[in-house]
Amino acid sequence: MVRTADFPEPTPEFNQKCVAIINRFGSGEMPYEQAIAELETLAKEADASGHLVNQGRVEQLLGYVQHYRGNLDVSIRHNERARNLYARAGNTRRVAIIDLNQGENYRFKGELNRAAKLYQTAYEVAEQVGDVQLQTQASSNEGLVLVALKKYDVAHGVFNKSLKLIQQLDLNDDTTATLLCEIYHGLAVIHLHEGNLEAAWARAVEAIQLAEKVNLPLIKGYANRTLGEVITELKTAPDSRFSSDPDDYYRESYNALQELKAEAEMARTFFSQALSLAKRGRRTMAARKLQQVMDMFTKLGMVDDAARAAEAQLTMM
Repeated sequence: MVRTADFPEPTPEFNQKCVAIINRFGSGEMPYEQAIAELETLAKEADASGHLVNQGRVEQLLGYVQHYRGNLDVSIRHNERARNLYARAGNTRRVAIIDLNQGENYRFKGELNRAAKLYQTAYEVAEQVGDVQLQTQASSNEGLVLVALKKYDVAHGVFNKSLKLIQQLDLNDDTTATLLCEIYHGLAVIHLHEGNLEAAWARAVEAIQLAEKVNLPLIKGYANRTLGEVITELKTAPDSRFSSDPDDYYRESYNALQELKAEAEMARTFFSQALSLAKRGRRTMAARKLQQVMDMFTKLGMVDDAARAAEAQLTMM
């Protein structure tokens, strides 16, 4: 096994500057435009120093911010530059992280098989270098792709593997909590497909409890959307502490994601809400929202999602 410490890393001071920006952006404290401007300033500093891993680090984080803004092609370009810089520096682990990030970009663009291959490659490297967090990320993301491909049985097995891996991590860490929330979301979708509403509800509640504990906009967006999907099928919340109106949770999801201006995820929340409205018999409103969603997906280059929204709209005509 190769030790993570064997790889050249960003200088501590430079990495701290990068992480401070991302933390402020992730909490909603720093707007997108300011985050990009400050990261670009650090990019110039890294270029001037000639430090390859510092250069790769800031390119990686520019890709991260652009991804959540929905600028997927821009994010892909930043990640390509980061991957090249990390490879030149000989940091195999960070190359795998970029493969993981690119998988997310291609998953959002609808290139699901390409995304799955990138996740598998990242997982293999993470296993070789003993990075459990990276293994868990790659595994859980592969599970989400398999759900999108409707390979529910295979996805269930992958998520179970992810849950075993995550037990080795610090469950109080925000990154771990985000991963766990995504896993619970994926499992809730699988349980809904199986018709196991009790299990779907349990996973959705676990996700929302995590979101309330960590209080990060992205996790709150995921968790509230999941709860909206589950309550749509249940029709009435089993617990009186929860609203039985799915729109309450879609509204919370959208508002949380709007703090980050995470346009791709905002569009996914609208799409989920449109499907929920249709299931509740509000077809006219659902059709209008689907048209809005298709425009959003098309603008963001999310081809597969736009096609699924168009297909859903056809069923309402």
